[in-house]
Amino acid sequence: MCTSPEIQKRAQAEIDSVVGHDRLPEFKDRDNLPYIEALLSEVFRWMTVTPLGGIPHASVNDDEYEGYFIPGGATVFPNIWLALFHSHSIQYMLTLI
Repeated sequence: MCTSPEIQKRAQAEIDSVVGHDRLPEFKDRDNLPYIEALLSEVFRWMTVTPLGGIPHASVNDDEYEGYFIPGGATVFPNIWLALFHSHSIQYMLTLI
């Protein structure tokens, strides 16, 4: 937003036209704020809120990944940022589905 003030102005104009100046936006306003929806989708695509996935997982059994031993029951944090921005990771993840 700092590097693209015109985008911020357009977003603010949409909020002002739909919501006005007397209240905050509510979920019921979402259908009437398509630019804001697209802007937020792009922001979250560009940089995730929680790069390590936010929700810890646990390995069920002992495992090995790229030479690293992961004991059963270990807490594992998925690296969402890596999956989103490295094509080789995306290809690997598709093999897991």
